[in-house]
Amino acid sequence: MELRFFHQSAGPHPVLGEVFYDMAQVSPGQAGAQRYELYVCSTLEAVAQTPASCDRLLRYLASVLDGTEQSICAGGNDVVLNIDTTGVQVDISINDDWIGQPEGKFTLQEWQKILENWKYFLELPKGSDEIVLVKLL
Repeated sequence: MELRFFHQSAGPHPVLGEVFYDMAQVSPGQAGAQRYELYVCSTLEAVAQTPASCDRLLRYLASVLDGTEQSICAGGNDVVLNIDTTGVQVDISINDDWIGQPEGKFTLQEWQKILENWKYFLELPKGSDEIVLVKLL
């Protein structure tokens, strides 16, 4: 699985100037893309809007990985990340069909890699045309 993080122009704003959206997408032609689009790409902006929020989630993952914590519930904006020793369960609370689904379960290492790269991406200048590619297992 390969994810792409990039800036998408939203056009000019009379006060702010050029506005960009932070985008996450599954690279074209990937098998199983729908799962990653729904439970990863569409949720990153809800749970990790800033590098600091990425750092917070990475600390949570590290504390479960090193055994300091057994489980942590985190998230925001209608997305809940249930982090425990078995992985990260992503629940999107705006739709009951997106809660507790096996498709929403990922490994700790997958989410760690996603968040590390998302943080790197968020630290790029907003007008950057750089595309960050993340290759997962």
